[in-house]
Amino acid sequence: MSTQPGRVRQPDGLHLVLLQGRVRPERRHAVNAAAENSGRSLGLYLDDLVRYLEENGGLPVFPRPAPQADELPIPAA
Repeated sequence: MSTQPGRVRQPDGLHLVLLQGRVRPERRHAVNAAAENSGRSLGLYLDDLVRYLEENGGLPVFPRPAPQADELPIPAA
């Protein structure tokens, strides 16, 4: 049963794996709100989102982030 009353969840008996990552609080709020407005559990919402993206052009590949500096930019004393 979904932890949120009234939300549809994945059917029992499916082989599922954990997908985990950290996001900014406002991103988490936005995804939770979208899942709630869709009447789905967060897991089912994310699964449906990925399936939708795969069926409509595929998952986007973003450019690599710029490398961080190895040393802090502190001027020599």
